[in-house]
Amino acid sequence: MKLNEDCVRAVLLDVENEYQFGSFLHLKDFEESQSSKFSKEEIEYTIIRLEEAGFIIATIDWVNARPFYVSVGSLTWKGHEFLDNVRDSKVWSETKVVASKVGSVSLSMLATIASSVITKSLGLN
Repeated sequence: MKLNEDCVRAVLLDVENEYQFGSFLHLKDFEESQSSKFSKEEIEYTIIRLEEAGFIIATIDWVNARPFYVSVGSLTWKGHEFLDNVRDSKVWSETKVVASKVGSVSLSMLATIASSVITKSLGLN
């Protein structure tokens, strides 16, 4: 399954907006928020990959090689950093335009491109 960068951004925004300290978000919470335009499988896959990459704190219980229970606790420092770079929709749009020139890029490269877009918009380059 391909990781959808728009779903990554939506999930991170949902975690930031919906998470209450000391609680957990569940898959249904994402299906009723900004992430709702993505399929349950896309959201679930994205959460698993974001946890794996250290962007979120999540609990994932597996049964028969399939995720059975998925809950998200919070963003990590790394997750906040990435989201801070891609939060603005204009920055995100321009970041995707630049990234599309090479086809597919990693999340860390997207963050670098977004940072460059921000730097350019501030006239700091």
